[in-house]
Amino acid sequence: MTPGRARLIACVAGAATVLLTASLGQWQLRRADEKQQAQALLTARQQLPAWQSADWPCDGRAAEALPVQRPVQLTGTWVTERTVWLDNRTQQGRTGFEVVTPLRLHAPGSVCDGRLLLVQRGWVPRHAHDRLHVPDLPTATGLVTVPGRVVASVSRVYQLGAEPPPVATGGDAVTGTRPQSLIRQNVDAAFWQAWLGQSPLPGAVLQVQAEVERSPNASTAPVVLSRQWAAPDLGRDKHLAYAVQWFALSAVAGGLTLWFQFLRPRRLARRLVQSAHHAAS
Repeated sequence: MTPGRARLIACVAGAATVLLTASLGQWQLRRADEKQQAQALLTARQQLPAWQSADWPCDGRAAEALPVQRPVQLTGTWVTERTVWLDNRTQQGRTGFEVVTPLRLHAPGSVCDGRLLLVQRGWVPRHAHDRLHVPDLPTATGLVTVPGRVVASVSRVYQLGAEPPPVATGGDAVTGTRPQSLIRQNVDAAFWQAWLGQSPLPGAVLQVQAEVERSPNASTAPVVLSRQWAAPDLGRDKHLAYAVQWFALSAVAGGLTLWFQFLRPRRLARRLVQSAHHAAS
């Protein structure tokens, strides 16, 4: 291969690298802009009027169509005997459980009346010596109003292998017996079908404040749950960081191509001319 052909190939490869990395940087900027618009939509939803129990879509709408982050004020009764403790959830660097309890909606005259909706009620730290121990959390037995916000589903974490299906045995809300605590790593639609005997409504609620008891006979014991939920982050900063990396690679590729294919050869040629001139003199 002649030196001229090798130089042409190197220049083409360098230019292609510059164009490719620059286009990838532009793509990451567009993705960051999309995430910023989506974040603005979530922020705008947080200012909307709160949904009531009758407002929840009970027509089989997919969870993805729900207005995530919209506030809610749902009225209903807790189905405490079907509470689930989600393991390996962290808050402020500590490991613990997130408590999920179905709420039976109270919406007279609505198709939502009596339907079950999952509520992610809060977080509790894990016991220092017994990882399977969960606290006895008093829960109101009467009608309550639950303030929260819409989420597409309860939280999920990475897990190795599949968990066995649940066995729907334990306490009873009518007799007042305490159910056996059910600890799970993750829950899905098949789990809830087996655990509840029915599919809950699409989506879920992230409880943001303690529920307001509506029944004079309800327990007044406090529920000690942390609700310091992380703000939704759609990853805009991640795309900006990737864009900076791609543009940096583009600049490096352009600089190296310019140096090795143009500036350095000219510099060497100039030195050869100067050397030949000195030798001739």
